[in-house]
Amino acid sequence: MWKPVMMEQMMCLLLIESPRKSPLQLRKMFPLQLLHGLYLVFWEQSDWWQLQDNKVFLSMLNHVLSVDGFYFSTTYDLTHTLQRLANTSPEFQEMSLLERADPRFVWNGHLLREFIAQPEIHRFATPVMHGFITMHSCSINGKCFDWLLVSRRSCFRAGVRYYVRGIDSEGHAANFVETEQIVHYKGSKASFVQTRGSIPFFWSQRPNLKYKPKPQISKSVNHMDGFQRHFDSQIISYGKQMIVNLVNQKGSEKPLEQTFAKMVNSMANGMVRYVAFDFHKECSRMRWDRLQILMDQLAEQQDEFSYFLVDSDGKIVTQQEGIFRSNCMDCLDRTNVIQSLLARRSLQAQLQRLGVLHVGQRIEEQADFEKIYKNAWADNANACAKQYAGTGALKTDYTRTGKRTQWGLIMDGWNSLIRYYKNNFSDGFRQDAIDLFLGNYSVDEVEPASPLHVKKDWKFLALPIIMVVAFSMCIICLLMAGDTWTETLAYVLFWGSASFGTFAIILYNGKDFVDAPKLVQKEKMD
Repeated sequence: MWKPVMMEQMMCLLLIESPRKSPLQLRKMFPLQLLHGLYLVFWEQSDWWQLQDNKVFLSMLNHVLSVDGFYFSTTYDLTHTLQRLANTSPEFQEMSLLERADPRFVWNGHLLREFIAQPEIHRFATPVMHGFITMHSCSINGKCFDWLLVSRRSCFRAGVRYYVRGIDSEGHAANFVETEQIVHYKGSKASFVQTRGSIPFFWSQRPNLKYKPKPQISKSVNHMDGFQRHFDSQIISYGKQMIVNLVNQKGSEKPLEQTFAKMVNSMANGMVRYVAFDFHKECSRMRWDRLQILMDQLAEQQDEFSYFLVDSDGKIVTQQEGIFRSNCMDCLDRTNVIQSLLARRSLQAQLQRLGVLHVGQRIEEQADFEKIYKNAWADNANACAKQYAGTGALKTDYTRTGKRTQWGLIMDGWNSLIRYYKNNFSDGFRQDAIDLFLGNYSVDEVEPASPLHVKKDWKFLALPIIMVVAFSMCIICLLMAGDTWTETLAYVLFWGSASFGTFAIILYNGKDFVDAPKLVQKEKMD
């Protein structure tokens, strides 16, 4: 009885390992009846694997859709700022929402691709935006107005924290977010727009089990091409650019700051200016009042950029002539703090011009509105951080209260630990989910081998088991002492050395132990 079983196993292995053999070749090698039966077994196994893959793909789509921050409107174009909408032609206004939407912010664009060529069904196709929206009806001095905060995440080069950094060859920056602050008062509308995005040249920061992987600047590509494309598109969309770089100017972040400054100087574009502010150094030891140094430095430029304002008759009073492009490493925590300060300064000028604030009054003095304002910006920080890094933002205690607190530091530590776990052990799945949803990867039913099935090296399972066993034995030896202290010490040193040595090997090969994307090779996209 064992011979047929062994032959069937060998034939199944041959069918799996040699899928390109023709039926004629296989018929010469094996009896026809047995071959027919094995074909059925093989295809049943293939169908089983395909069903398992489909379950994974569905779980990926469910994961993306379970993340908060998807918005749509059937009557208003959420993908454009007030200023862009006000400077369009009548023909543009008559277009459907799908036709005129900004493709950067249409997250279901891949799903709607079949609808674009059929104008008669455009009214059934609604663009979906990803990001954050909050709306509040507020009152200052008895004057009621609506205050809105809208953040639009770009679907180009979208992804998770450590697997998507820098830019791609088209100049699209990772974690690019356009944030617009809007005020409605008695028919008049005012807005102030800012952007954030990863440092716009080719660099990466792959997770490797270390708390903070060292950033790597690519040495094999021409950075200026993508850099130039990025700022060309930014100038077309927003006008003048004021770069606010908040990364550390020492340690592992220093080369990024130096390269950024050097490339801006090399580009020699009068429309692009650069300011570097070492956020962590300037605000160390809870000295958050020193942020005013940066605000004073940017004040003249902000006055020059102005803001967008249209009166109740639809007449454009002022236009925003330029934009602040802020960044830190993740474009989350430090960036959000600075953006909230810049937005408050613009809002101060807007409310005074609209007559809501009296001359000499400050927003900070309006306790009820100040609470709404701070909480909204903190919520914006949390939304952007959860979508990119997997946890809430850091430093939100300052955004909510205007000061740094000990509890805020504790919560930052907790969120940092959660980020570490997710970035190393679950972000590969999250990145695959985003790539599948956006159409960066398309499922091919006839594909011979699914990219989901990646064989792990032997050390992926063996080394963690050895480390756990060695560490357990070390603890047991400490709890169950031997006949002499020298014997106990020898056992503890042996098992301790084994566990420490295994841990060192795992850390050295850290990239083999993290959860990496499987559907799209990110190394090829950088």
